Amino acid sequence: MGHFLQSQAWAGCSETRTDRCDARRRRLERAGDPRAGQTELAPVRCTAPARLADALPEALAALRSEARLGAAFVRVEPMSAMSPRVRSRRSPPRRSNRGSAVARVQPEFTQRVRLDRPFDDVLAGMRKTNRNLHRNAAKKGLAIRASDRPEDIEHLLRLLREVSDRTGMHAHADEYLRQQARTLVASGDATIYLVDLEGEEQPIAASLVFDDEERRYYAHAAANTAHRKLSPGVVLVTTMMQQAHEQGRREFDLYGVVPADVTDHAWSGFREVALVRRRQVAFSGAWGCPSAR
Repeated sequence: MGHFLQSQAWAGCSETRTDRCDARRRRLERAGDPRAGQTELAPVRCTAPARLADALPEALAALRSEARLGAAFVRVEPMSAMSPRVRSRRSPPRRSNRGSAVARVQPEFTQRVRLDRPFDDVLAGMRKTNRNLHRNAAKKGLAIRASDRPEDIEHLLRLLREVSDRTGMHAHADEYLRQQARTLVASGDATIYLVDLEGEEQPIAASLVFDDEERRYYAHAAANTAHRKLSPGVVLVTTMMQQAHEQGRREFDLYGVVPADVTDHAWSGFREVALVRRRQVAFSGAWGCPSAR
């Protein structure tokens, strides 16, 4: 199975966003705004593995044709997984139809934790501190709950704004995440997780995860700084792993964790949960092609 970002669920979410972008572009065109030349397109995927060699040129040709209706460029981010070591040896694509490297939108590196084993084995691969946090969360007044209510995305947005104000992080636009909640949470392809603390009126941590048949993706998350000592983010991740395991998924994708041997990346040195048995995965990055080419 491929990546969630090449799934029908994500395509449906992106198509809805594209409809909204088309309306926005028409408003900008009427106002003479140069931003009218920007557009967004839904994912393209190859459903026949035997045709993978032809899929990229065909997809780019289709995207460029669509982009010439009003967009300045096409941007693609192939989600083919490889090891970080192989990625580091790869030279930039030279074929003209692949364009040039541009700033990434999706994570270039991730780590995937195996869940196709007893969950006690998964816990055993964690630091002792994290195992204790997972097992003693209730004693510290923490309660983790899964929500299928799209409106609960507002808790995550509030916490992301707090993190952004504190650190200068460039968070996604609120409407971008609201749209994911309206489509993916409502369809059952995503879940919002919340961490409640006894005595607090609002959740102190929140996350949005994507789910497909084989994997759970840790897509967006934030936690309240005032309660950092309780490590709600760790408990949130371990609980989401446990429930994904119980649901029969075979992997948990940490969705943007840089391997230890990659030292020149902006995210180098950051970890959510230290796990021994995990698989390092790298993607090929983002590539841009002017629509006029």
